[in-house]
Amino acid sequence: MASNNIAVQILDYLSKPLENDENHFLSAKLAILDTIGCIVQASNYEKVHSFAAGETSVELSKNPFTTVKNFNSLVDSTWYLTVLTRWFDYNDTFLAKEWGHPSDNFGSIYTFFQRNNNYKFVDFTTALTKAYEIQGSLCLGTSLNKLGFDHVFFVKLASGSVFSYLLSDGNSDIVKRTINNILMDGPNSRAYRHFPNVGKRKSWAAADASKRGIELSQISRTTDEVYDTIQNQEDWGFENIFMKNSELSFGKDLDDWVIQNVLFKVLYPAEFHGQSAVEAATQLSSEFNQNRDKVEKINIYTHEPAVRIISNKKELKNASDRDHSLEYMVAAALLYGDLKYEMYEDNFSGLTEINELRKIIHVQEEPKFTENYYEFSKRHISNSIEILYNDDTQSEKITIENPIGHPSRREEAVPLLEEKFMKNVESTFSLKKAKKVWNEILNLKKDDDVIKLFSILIEDE
Repeated sequence: MASNNIAVQILDYLSKPLENDENHFLSAKLAILDTIGCIVQASNYEKVHSFAAGETSVELSKNPFTTVKNFNSLVDSTWYLTVLTRWFDYNDTFLAKEWGHPSDNFGSIYTFFQRNNNYKFVDFTTALTKAYEIQGSLCLGTSLNKLGFDHVFFVKLASGSVFSYLLSDGNSDIVKRTINNILMDGPNSRAYRHFPNVGKRKSWAAADASKRGIELSQISRTTDEVYDTIQNQEDWGFENIFMKNSELSFGKDLDDWVIQNVLFKVLYPAEFHGQSAVEAATQLSSEFNQNRDKVEKINIYTHEPAVRIISNKKELKNASDRDHSLEYMVAAALLYGDLKYEMYEDNFSGLTEINELRKIIHVQEEPKFTENYYEFSKRHISNSIEILYNDDTQSEKITIENPIGHPSRREEAVPLLEEKFMKNVESTFSLKKAKKVWNEILNLKKDDDVIKLFSILIEDE
């Protein structure tokens, strides 16, 4: 890319068609299905569903996709779907210099096409792909966390720019004005992801960012300055004020790579840096429980980002804290041979037992894992676990190079993604309808009318 101005780069990318080969098209459909499952699953919790609906007067249906079609506001629809997508931290993930969840953009894309359904399904997958690509490529090139800011800023940029392009029919000034208004908005602190301020905000922060991107895309249709120099203006520019004069940049050329290399949380609702550790711990669970009276110490060898983000937390105040604790995840998996979201809750019966086990779990960096984490051709998310006993023996050291949701294990993951989907929707859809939704979305053709997607989700009601 010749220009380092992201408004110019994004507009250029949005203006160009995608190749839409079959691998990319399948990846987009898997991303859609996984997100739909997360939305339906979260809507089964009355308090979560009510929170997502906000102050609207819309009647809440058991099926959230029936509910959302009755919203009057694009902003409210985006908020609603994105809260449900993100609430239980079970949606897809992308890890690089920055971390994020590209499906946080799904709500904004769904909202636009639901209101403007004279498009083809390929237009929907293309828009979703481009939102994924913008967010993920920013994650590859720019770290916000090291500056104390939250990754949802990239959701605001991705959702806002793609929505603006759709809403304005590709008007270059409006799209650039939207992006530059988002830069002027700036990022927010990530303090709510760290002790002692961890709380539910991390479950709605992406929805807040996405809806703000939509608001700014609407506001930016008003004739105004384009604010072309806001990214790097010397005194008041974004990079000077927020980035300590470092560059806001993409880590790669923009294409369709991110959606094909996203990380799916297939088996466990756990922060992704710890997924392979949980997988290793479940393999050791039987041995651990047979020898509990001999266990002296448990070692976890991991990559540097996991050490920095999700380990060595002495106090875990709530479920939001626990689902981002490497030691807690591993302790639960060792004790129960599995990890489910209810194990994070305050009323979980095994809470004391897990917290006691955390005290003998030791985490340290394995430099090779860190090296492979950052190497673009690998992007491994590795963890090793071993159990040390008080008779000077130890278990086998179990190493999982990449968890099941990593693109290197995609073929292995697809049947498990289907199982996850079926489980996520079982309280809302009959088994017959769940299978029908899965199969019919997988079989959608590029030139199908996009309204067919919406009909699949709400038919038979």
